[in-house]
Amino acid sequence: MVSQDLLSSFDGMIWLQSGKKVGTLFHQHQTTISRNQKKCAQVFGIKLKKESSIWQPQGDSLLLQLERTVHQEARLQGKSSLRLDANRWLDSALFNPPPPGWLISSAKNTTNPHSLECLQQRIIDVYLCPLTDLPTENQVLKNIEIKSKKIGVVVLQEHANQERILGLINTLKQA
Repeated sequence: MVSQDLLSSFDGMIWLQSGKKVGTLFHQHQTTISRNQKKCAQVFGIKLKKESSIWQPQGDSLLLQLERTVHQEARLQGKSSLRLDANRWLDSALFNPPPPGWLISSAKNTTNPHSLECLQQRIIDVYLCPLTDLPTENQVLKNIEIKSKKIGVVVLQEHANQERILGLINTLKQA
C-alpha cells in the first residue's frame, strides 16, 4: 500500500497534467508532488512519462489499479475527499465553493476521453459533461442527466447509488 499523498500526486499528474494544478488541489508544493509521484511509481515498478504532451504510466499497472480501488473505496466511505472533473463548470457558481467533501478540478485542455479514462481508472469519482457529450452508457458507466442545468453526471455503474454520489447529484439539482 501507498499513502494517500503518494497516490494523489501520481494520479493527480495523470488527471490534471500539471504539477502546479496538482499542488494547488492537494495543498502540496510542486517539488513534493514530483518526489511523491516518483516514490509511488517506484513502489509499483512503473514510471510516469510524458508522451505526446500527456502524462501516462509506463509498465504493468495491475497493482496500481488495485491500489486505486482501495483508495477510491476509502474516499467513498468519507475518509478523504471525492474527486470531480468539472471541465466546463470549473468556475461555475455551482462549485464556488465546492460541495463539502469534494475536490473539484479539471485538466481543461484535454479531451472528453481523458476524463472518462480517469473515471474508469478510478483516478476521479465523477465526471461532468454537457448533456450532448454524454458517453454511451454501458456495463461500466452510468449517466445521470440533470436536464435543468444541461449537465450530465457520469459515474461508474457500481457507484451510481452510493450515498455521497447521490448527495452531489441532489446538490446539483437544487442549485
